[in-house]
Amino acid sequence: MYTIDIHHKGDSSATSYSIYEESEAKEEDLEYKYWRDADEGEYGLSDDGYVAKVITRSVYGPTSIYVRYPYGYTFFNPNYSTTKLKASGRMANNTISGKTHWEVLCGQQKINNLAMVYAQVQDYDKAIGMVLDNPTKGQERMWKRRMKTEKFKDMVRDELQKLLQEHGMTESYTLELLEETIKKAKDKGDITNLMRAVDNLQDMHGMKDKHLIKTTESIEATSNVKLIDELREEEEKLIATRTTTKEEE
Repeated sequence: MYTIDIHHKGDSSATSYSIYEESEAKEEDLEYKYWRDADEGEYGLSDDGYVAKVITRSVYGPTSIYVRYPYGYTFFNPNYSTTKLKASGRMANNTISGKTHWEVLCGQQKINNLAMVYAQVQDYDKAIGMVLDNPTKGQERMWKRRMKTEKFKDMVRDELQKLLQEHGMTESYTLELLEETIKKAKDKGDITNLMRAVDNLQDMHGMKDKHLIKTTESIEATSNVKLIDELREEEEKLIATRTTTKEEE
């Protein structure tokens, strides 16, 4: 058995939900149904053998039912049995696939286009204006926040690598420039501009990052996301990260 804590909207504290293996549920003498058949407040059995309480169950028309368990949620058509719901292997309980929000987001073409454009213009506002179609102020702020994350910077770095490769500016080329700089320094030549170019190339390649250790602390926050046609609000947990960097010992 394991537990998942969820802070529901309006509650002063989080609610702790227990998730049992089927054998444990039997030992606890819990009554449960198959996950499709369990109503709100009842226990349901997932397709991979876990028993948990139904948090929410809603019907949207004759062909769409929404059901939420502590470990995740799904929509299914009661007339078909193809939809499966599993508790194990999920990285998040607030996406239908169980993937994290960033994994879902990175699979969308829009974020990839933003990374590609930003790699070339190096300006948040210009990149957003070129990729998005008449975004609202709220959308601009949302995308700008996402573009300032470490994961987006990694995406931009990948795009920069592609651009550098196209122009023959590989890591080997950068190291050759660095070697040339050292030689000129020994000869007491003027190397200021060349060193600046090498420094910029090292940043673009992420070569400096390879000698750093990053420690990430997760901070949980909550927000509200509206479901179909704004009929019901469900709590969504976001993960904010604070990253600290130190030189490798």
